[in-house]
Amino acid sequence: MNLASALPLLRRYAFLTVFGLVKYVPTPIGDVLRYLVLKPFMRRLDTLWIHEGVTIHHPENVAVGRRSSINEFVFINGYGGVEIGDWVAIGHRVSILSAEHGIAGTEVAPYLQAIERCPVRIEDEVYLGAGAVVLGNVTIGRGAVVGAGAVVTRDVAPYAIVAGVPARVLGHRKELA
Repeated sequence: MNLASALPLLRRYAFLTVFGLVKYVPTPIGDVLRYLVLKPFMRRLDTLWIHEGVTIHHPENVAVGRRSSINEFVFINGYGGVEIGDWVAIGHRVSILSAEHGIAGTEVAPYLQAIERCPVRIEDEVYLGAGAVVLGNVTIGRGAVVGAGAVVTRDVAPYAIVAGVPARVLGHRKELA
């Protein structure tokens, strides 16, 4: 392994080590410390609201917009790319997964197959309820609401209200106005 190929791995280990030191520091001081540690590693980070216990893998592929809030114990796997817009509220224990193991064929166990990049896009003003799971290759449209515990497996239209496993449309916010 030469130095050029080792740099991404060294950067990842440096991030995990330094972020591990501030991951559980209580809010509000912890929010500022997490921001300061995450900012140089992330593709974009325009919010201070990153609460304790948040885990972000592959931060170089994660962008978070202005005034978004990432609440306690959120898990973001950025391997395939995660884009979070402005004014997004991400509830307690939400998981956002932008990668998955291949499952083709039976000669090789799924966990040994290549990891596929599955980007996630969460547009502006979205609310993700506590415990929701957003799987890869999904776009959640502007102003949508994802109910607590929902599993989002396909795109969500702007201003839609979805819930359930798998998530299904229950209504639209524009109809409620």
